[in-house]
Amino acid sequence: MRRLLPELSVLHADRNDSVADLGTRQAPRLILSQFPNPDFARSCEKRNIRTLVFADDIVEAVRHVRQAHRISTSQALRPVCAGLVLARPFAAAAQGLVIRRDMAGTAPEILAVLLGHFGLNLSREQAREICRQIGADHPSLREALHRLVPAESVLDEGDAALVAQVLGGLQDLQHGSPGAVSWPRQCFLMGDRPDTMPPVALAVTGRARIIYYGPYYHLPRGSWAARMSVGFSQDIRGMPFSIEVHSTELLGKARILAERGGIFSLEFDIVVAVPHEPIEVRVMNEQGAIEGHMGLVGIDFTQWRPHPADAAQA
Repeated sequence: MRRLLPELSVLHADRNDSVADLGTRQAPRLILSQFPNPDFARSCEKRNIRTLVFADDIVEAVRHVRQAHRISTSQALRPVCAGLVLARPFAAAAQGLVIRRDMAGTAPEILAVLLGHFGLNLSREQAREICRQIGADHPSLREALHRLVPAESVLDEGDAALVAQVLGGLQDLQHGSPGAVSWPRQCFLMGDRPDTMPPVALAVTGRARIIYYGPYYHLPRGSWAARMSVGFSQDIRGMPFSIEVHSTELLGKARILAERGGIFSLEFDIVVAVPHEPIEVRVMNEQGAIEGHMGLVGIDFTQWRPHPADAAQA
């Protein structure tokens, strides 16, 4: 873009930055952000700022983060989930444009669409030359990206299924309502062994404590119906358990008295007001035990509704 606008300033917005924090210069500004906060999004819409969202394939995005940082799939889901949640207001805005990996057209054609969104026009020859110089002169955007950022690894079927559960309901950025979201056991960590994924069943013997915690993912702003599913062994003997969902504050809480073995579901509502903050779910036994096991199936979020404050203003 600097070839067309030599005076262009390129700025980077962090998670807590506002548009005002980036100055009021009259010269053209390109503001880049991976995790823009909701106030930033509202300011852009109020000022009629044109926005552009790059939306990658969810499996490819998680694979890339995992490969680049040498972390687990559940850890790689965290920044990708945050990006998807925080991009929603920009993608749905009247002045928003979404560029997807599977977008139809050649790289020069897509470049022309991208720049045209900002009122910048290129000839076909100029677009072709720019793409050639950056190594993106391939038949499709998907092929160009694959050539520029070659994959050294792939996600197996289990990890790909995990990505679909966590991110599948969030990938349609331009739809007003997000779909259902599931955080299965594989996303969580063990209270007794921090940063370790829990097995199918855990002993609850010992003191009262946090049994499971995590996963530090994000949900779009609004009200959600939550359902936590857990299982208990036959020797659980009337133990009380509590489930809490936290962000910057307590979002929701439920309690169950495990009087017999089996798989049970607890339903409760949560309200997400600060989507740029990660969410932690805690599963705790409220008293010590001398025997018994439990297993976490996961937590599902469904029936999304606008945040009460947003609904009141509508």
